[in-house]
Amino acid sequence: MKTITITIITIILLAYHFVSAKDFNASLFGIRSDGTTQNTGSIQKAIDYISENGGGCLVFYVGRYLTGTIQLKSNVSIRLEEGAILVGTALVYDYSGVNGNKAILLADGQQNIGISGKGVIDGQGEKLMEQINQQIQKDYLKETVSQASPALIMMNNCTRIAIDGINLVNGCGNAQAFHGCKELSIKGVTTRSTVSQNSGGIFLSGCDSVAIRDSFFDTSGKEIQADGNSKNISVINCVNANGKKF
Repeated sequence: MKTITITIITIILLAYHFVSAKDFNASLFGIRSDGTTQNTGSIQKAIDYISENGGGCLVFYVGRYLTGTIQLKSNVSIRLEEGAILVGTALVYDYSGVNGNKAILLADGQQNIGISGKGVIDGQGEKLMEQINQQIQKDYLKETVSQASPALIMMNNCTRIAIDGINLVNGCGNAQAFHGCKELSIKGVTTRSTVSQNSGGIFLSGCDSVAIRDSFFDTSGKEIQADGNSKNISVINCVNANGKKF
């Protein structure tokens, strides 16, 4: 894996900031924290509103927020405070994607976006995988298991991305996947995803200027994987479940 100098790493880590630092409480948009209400539409409306009004941060406080695929927009971030859990639904038809890549949190062609906080994104991988297999066996789902399995986070052709401090658990697909992204900072992220086979930590395809640091990985697949078209990647002070530092 290629590395870049400390100077460039610092630039990447400092380059990301939001146009507006204004916070928006998720509850103001009718987003429920009861763990049973399907919040996909409400969360998407909140993100769209914030993006259309200059940008800012959608903040989730203590509770369980059930959702299918939501799409981040330019100049919008999501912050999951400690005790806030964004829970992916266990219904495969609640997920959509870009170029065949599905996710709970999705972004396509956006800039100045991010996800932060001490909260959790839970993919309910075991339940979702069971449902995917059932739908394929009944011939209702015309996809392979891999195609149907959503990542927790997937971004495509995005620029200036910050993923900071969150906890990623129980992925059905990869925890994080980035395709054609530039100026990506991943810092202080804890990933525990072993319920599904080959659930990797971070997958990079055609990405440029990536800094990954101070993160922990306990995954059934490879912790960090980059294809040959990715460049200027730095990994600092990361460790896996076996205590191996890289």
